[in-house]
Amino acid sequence: MLLERAADLTAKIAQYQKLKGAADESEQFHTRADQFVKVAERIARVRLGLEKLTGAGVDVGFEPSDGAAYSAKAKTLRAALQGNPAAINDPPFDLKHEFVDRLGGIATAADQAMADAWAAYVAKRAPFGSDDVLSALAVVPQFRASVAKIRRCRVDISVLGNGLPADPSAAVARMDALLKEHDAAWAELSADDIPASVVGFIRATAGAGAPLKGFTTEVQAWLAERNLLTAFRIRLG
Repeated sequence: MLLERAADLTAKIAQYQKLKGAADESEQFHTRADQFVKVAERIARVRLGLEKLTGAGVDVGFEPSDGAAYSAKAKTLRAALQGNPAAINDPPFDLKHEFVDRLGGIATAADQAMADAWAAYVAKRAPFGSDDVLSALAVVPQFRASVAKIRRCRVDISVLGNGLPADPSAAVARMDALLKEHDAAWAELSADDIPASVVGFIRATAGAGAPLKGFTTEVQAWLAERNLLTAFRIRLG
């Protein structure tokens, strides 16, 4: 009887150890799978984001560092697992530090590159510069309505540039519309009792700048009378 119980206990211990080993191995598989899923999802999101920006006409110019090397590691690992799934517990390289973490670093760098590229795109298309001129024009009652429209467009465009949009194509279309509104508001800037030379000079400052020859004696006198001269700057080159 005692021998039978000892044999039974030995069998149970062996079964327990076998189950425990399987459980430990399963936990290791689960840990690795969780690591791979997370980094794979990040890489997929980055790739989709890059595709969307490129499709919207925004050049990111991002090139992952050692991308080919990590692709080769992924192929090596896949081949090893296909031959023996247990190889995940004895990989040919350090999975966390030499693969998963590095891929996460690439994703982080790509996210920053996309954000920078979008901000640069918005800044290039809407180089409004200082609002000094608008602040000065807002003092003139005849210009207040147009100035309010211009400022509203600038605020909306600034909001667009503050963060990477989920739909770059839609954001670009929205920017196109806002820039048209902005230009139209400047074009509408007029007043019957203000000299045409003054209105023309002010409108020109909204673009590349008014030529110095447009700063006539009449324009200078009108601006000086209203203390608006300091709102304008002479730019060389």
